[in-house]
Amino acid sequence: MRRSGIIAIVINLAIVLALILQVPTATAAFKYLREGMPAPSISGTDVITNARVSTDEIGKDKLIIVVFWASWSKRSLQELEDLKEIASKYQDLPVQIIGVNVEGQTISDPVRKHITKIIMDLNLPFPVIIDYKLDAFYRYGVIAVPSTAVIDTTGSLRYGPSGYSLTTRDRLEDSIQVLLGLKLPDTATVVATGYQPKLQASRYYGLALKLVNQRMYERALANLVISEQADTLFAGPHLLRGEIFLNLDSLEAAASEFSIAVALDSGLVPAWSGWGRALMRQEKLDIAFERLATAIKLDDTYTPAVLDLGLCLAKMGDTQAALDSLTKARELNLKDPMVHYYLGQVSLKKGDTAAAAESFKIALELIYAAK
Repeated sequence: MRRSGIIAIVINLAIVLALILQVPTATAAFKYLREGMPAPSISGTDVITNARVSTDEIGKDKLIIVVFWASWSKRSLQELEDLKEIASKYQDLPVQIIGVNVEGQTISDPVRKHITKIIMDLNLPFPVIIDYKLDAFYRYGVIAVPSTAVIDTTGSLRYGPSGYSLTTRDRLEDSIQVLLGLKLPDTATVVATGYQPKLQASRYYGLALKLVNQRMYERALANLVISEQADTLFAGPHLLRGEIFLNLDSLEAAASEFSIAVALDSGLVPAWSGWGRALMRQEKLDIAFERLATAIKLDDTYTPAVLDLGLCLAKMGDTQAALDSLTKARELNLKDPMVHYYLGQVSLKKGDTAAAAESFKIALELIYAAK
């Protein structure tokens, strides 16, 4: 290998390690949402009481904390324990916590019983619903489990961390106190107002989201035209159009939409990530790497960007840095079969057949488990 090639690999590896270890400057738990955007409604039946639970019915009376969790996620269970304490601490204040189980696309009777047992063992003081067919999961664009949405009394997302740690817990409680008016925001506060789109723009964007989840792309695009016309400063329509064009393999159109979204909102992590993916699929690897690195600099827990950075590095021939990035993606989303599949591919490329076989095995198990 030429000396210049070795230097490039070392530089890439250093960049990846720095990105993985740095403190994020934004939060991006959701692919289609940004602070300030209206949060999609969530409804279901409480697993224990069978009572109806609806964010729309809670309305403007309370601050709503939604946690997307699964029983296979240890961090999910830790967050549920902490939210139990938070619910008790703020029980006399207008705060409503809702647990949304996202176990899988289908829920068998044994799995439902398992979920019910966990809820009963934890003795949770707030309602928990099961997200059948992962409807809310896809409309929010959840990218890691657990993920949390703090929704204010206007129905807007104000804080959306992915994953869970002690730092997340502190920031979550900090956001609750600020939004309840119990304290003034300080340098550690992560509550963000964000750009609040006009009502008509929000409404048609929400309709487009539902249509995208049903793969009715033409109708979704028509609604996005109306949304954009209603508010030309709203980045959401361009973000979602970019995702649609990616799904349709219209890569240049996707890259263009993502670039417009970033121009309107430079902190929109999913747009930077989507832009990088569109460029990578066009084999524009150097530029793709820059866009993906920007996404991770903004939020190093945004799994799609971490995954795609690994793929980009693999295409650039830097297998060790690719493995580092893909391993990080696996830690963020253990149940994503594509992460394991690509880990297998890169491990195979590196000559580690045992690791490749194990990764491929896990990927297959996850794919068949989802059916």
